[in-house]
Amino acid sequence: MLELFALQIVVFSIFPLYFTSLHGSIRKAAFYIYIALVLLIGGFFGNVYSLPISPDINVSGGNLCYGAFMMSVVMFVLVERDVLILRHIVKLVVLVDLFNVIFSALVAETLQHQAVINPHNISAQLFNVSTAFIILGGVLILLELLTLLFAFEKLKKLNLGFIITGLLYVALFIAVLCFDGIAFPLIAFGFSPEIVAIVFGGLDGKVLTASAYAVPLLLFVLLKRHTFVSYLQADDFRWGLLFTTSRQLLDEMESKNYQLEQAATVFSNASEGLAFVNGDGRILHANETFCAMLGLDSGNFSEQYRVVGALFQIDGRFIDLDTVLSEQWRGEVHFGDGYQHQGLLAVNQVVSQQNKQATFVFSLVNIDEQKRAQQRLSYLARHDQLTLLPNRRVLDEHLSAIANQSATLLVIDLDHFKDVNDSYGHGAGDNVLKHVAARLTQVQNNHRQQIDILSRTGGDEFALLINSSDLTLVERIIADIQSLLKPEMQIGEQTVIYASATIGASIQRGGEKRNLLQEADASLYEAKRHRRGSYGLYEDRLTEQSQRKLMLSFKLKAALESQGLQVFYQPQFSPHESMPVGVEALARWHDDELGWISPAEFIPIAEETGNIEKLGHYVLRQACFDGASWHALGFAQLKVSVNVSAYQLRFGHFINTLTEVLQESQFPAQSLELELTESVYIEREKEVLPLLNQIKALGVCLAIDDFGTGYSSLSYLSKIPWDTLKIDRSFIIDIPQNEEQCQLISTIITMAHDLRLTIVVEGVETAEQLAFVEQRGCQFIQGYYYSPPLDKTRLEQRLEQG
Repeated sequence: MLELFALQIVVFSIFPLYFTSLHGSIRKAAFYIYIALVLLIGGFFGNVYSLPISPDINVSGGNLCYGAFMMSVVMFVLVERDVLILRHIVKLVVLVDLFNVIFSALVAETLQHQAVINPHNISAQLFNVSTAFIILGGVLILLELLTLLFAFEKLKKLNLGFIITGLLYVALFIAVLCFDGIAFPLIAFGFSPEIVAIVFGGLDGKVLTASAYAVPLLLFVLLKRHTFVSYLQADDFRWGLLFTTSRQLLDEMESKNYQLEQAATVFSNASEGLAFVNGDGRILHANETFCAMLGLDSGNFSEQYRVVGALFQIDGRFIDLDTVLSEQWRGEVHFGDGYQHQGLLAVNQVVSQQNKQATFVFSLVNIDEQKRAQQRLSYLARHDQLTLLPNRRVLDEHLSAIANQSATLLVIDLDHFKDVNDSYGHGAGDNVLKHVAARLTQVQNNHRQQIDILSRTGGDEFALLINSSDLTLVERIIADIQSLLKPEMQIGEQTVIYASATIGASIQRGGEKRNLLQEADASLYEAKRHRRGSYGLYEDRLTEQSQRKLMLSFKLKAALESQGLQVFYQPQFSPHESMPVGVEALARWHDDELGWISPAEFIPIAEETGNIEKLGHYVLRQACFDGASWHALGFAQLKVSVNVSAYQLRFGHFINTLTEVLQESQFPAQSLELELTESVYIEREKEVLPLLNQIKALGVCLAIDDFGTGYSSLSYLSKIPWDTLKIDRSFIIDIPQNEEQCQLISTIITMAHDLRLTIVVEGVETAEQLAFVEQRGCQFIQGYYYSPPLDKTRLEQRLEQG
């Protein structure tokens, strides 16, 4: 009997194994027909015969058919890798069972008819019982089949390898078949002790049958290894499709097809290069853009760079696939012929709900244009757009890199550059800067080995960094700069100018770490203060001066905003009267930290920092309001003098400011006198004279202050509508002892009388000085002989004392 059993196993197994070697629809048709036949005959073979393998082991025909069915379906599903196959198998089981039920009922009814010939005397009751067993067997077959395949799907997600997974599949197959041998009789006949004893007593036959059918299944796994591995790598089954209607399935397929068409259109026509790559780094599919960017033949990847890692480089090395082939990666790469193009490569892993092996989407965008734009922006960020020289940022980087090295920094500042902009416009100023940059570049070329960098640091200022502390070399380069700047510059069709520059230098010797830029700036401003067009070499004291100057500029701005400055008044007297006839308003500044700060120190700072207009407005307004209050007290004879800086007149707002202050304070214009130095009008008479005439038209008096300390041009005395001439204290310090001084001051007084100017002598401190100027007809005296500058309260006390 064992041979007969084995022969039947071979017969039932050989056909499914053969079917796995077929292809396409022929294979599917063969499996469906075979499975249907096994189901048809299986419903009756259980009642037809049993094979006694041994005294204790019996195998029924139904068990043989059931095992053949399960083996065939498992092979069918593994080879097709399609859940729809399982859907059709379920339908086939239902239809065959329905046929068997109907046929059994029809046979039972036929056998009960008296006219039917029944030579073997077969009982109709046999077919009535078979109907129930057929239904139960069909339900169990479906449940066990679905359970087995569901377990297969879960198991393959564990990625245990081909051999182990195959052995576990075979073990699960045996277990399910054995379970059927237990479940079917217990459900069909109940859980009585006798039935349980029979079931477990005959379990050996179930195990033998299941093990026998496991052999062809194991042969399939081994012989059809590629097919089995393909199943393990395929998408997981979508179990929901088993319960989807055909209409729903068709709608879903149409929707998926439409989406695939859309995706294919986007893939083919995308402006970026797209490619699908497997886990081994091999290109599966790529669009035309990707192939064009990388020089690939889209029709044949097998003979080209199939391994995508060889197509891209990062920092001169091929990309590392272990790094790139991750869930998500993004980076800049070089690609193309000679890897000369730059691109942004994005790699994204695509894993569907069922997928076992990941696919990677490579997205490549050419960023050559963006890189060129980025380089251009980087260049612009580090270079001056007008002169194309490196800017302050680049200079700072070079200065940071030369710590403890021998170096010299030259800061070059153009003299009177603001006058070029004011007189000829900013276009002319730009042309001057270009000419200067070109000439300084020539200096750099002449000393290419010694000059590290030439930069424009801002405005009209340039810087040269020399990689040496040799003073002789530094002076030679400075001389070269001044020499090349001397020739005229053409800034218009008929306009030429001459340029000069003041240069500040700071030297750093080996082992030192100096603030070269700050020191060079300090030496520059020191040189400007003494003589423009010269150069200055840094000394330690200059930094202290520069730092104090910077501190005072911040403090002065804060003091002006908070009205922290005071206005003092120095009285002016007639030699024959004890009552002041006038006062000069003087700005005074007391800082809580620094104490009293001299006007000689903070006035130039106000002019350099642009705060002189605000300071002048503050003093003018305070003086006019104070003067109006004194007039109200009965001191109508008192004239108030206020100093006006040349910078105030250049802003163009002064006449409006003066008019508003006079209107607000109600101070009589004829009681106000403005003191101006010669620098106000030197070489600017065409601009200043109309403004001074406007001031005179308001009734305000004009005084020339510190006469004799500047140009002292007599032509300006005759052109400008002066009312008063103030003689500076420097002319009377040594009188009457110094005969030359006496002769000079006598001449100035005589000249003023001839021009009908009122004379005020400043700085009179002794009786001898007073007597000298009084004898020569000076109308008014100002100085410590009579009174120092006083604040408003003390001045009012002096006025009340008479």
